[in-house]
Amino acid sequence: MVCDLLGVKGKDILYIGDHIFGDILKSKKRQGWRTFLVVPELAKELQVWTEKSERFEELRSLDVFLAELYQDLDSGSSERPDISSIRKRIQKVTRDMDMSYGKMGSLFRCGSHQTLFANQLMRYADLYAASFVNFLYYPFSYLFRAPAALMPHESTVEHIKVETTERGFLSGQRMHQCRQQDLKESLNGTDVEPDLH
Repeated sequence: MVCDLLGVKGKDILYIGDHIFGDILKSKKRQGWRTFLVVPELAKELQVWTEKSERFEELRSLDVFLAELYQDLDSGSSERPDISSIRKRIQKVTRDMDMSYGKMGSLFRCGSHQTLFANQLMRYADLYAASFVNFLYYPFSYLFRAPAALMPHESTVEHIKVETTERGFLSGQRMHQCRQQDLKESLNGTDVEPDLH
């Protein structure tokens, strides 16, 4: 009805609300409207995020260190790294981070994981902020776009040319040769000799 009165399509309307299901989910699913979720708690979340950034960086570093321990291991490896101290440190940092937000913890994350609310917000709200007043900082013609996000399988591979064997398996030697060739081509015309070994 609103779309007919205004002579627009559903995607041309931005609905602003403060309830994930009552406002955002229903208006998106029933009407096809764009949605803006007002989350007043976001101001406190951002304050803690900036004031405690060293905790978040420590947790990220622990995750990277843990990944590096397993980097050269596979299902045939008999070695089992002792990660008990790392696990305890991750638990301590996560608890410290959660307590920084108060007794109830963060509305958006628990350690390095997103909460159910954060997942729902990312799934259903096109935009979100602590207040609709934030729109004053943008021109009316501004195009809001989500940043490109890599899926876990995309973030763990290099972008290189690869060839497969007749059975469809990657040729490790061929991958190394492709990397060498790519490096030579990128350095072609420079006086730097690549170290390929």
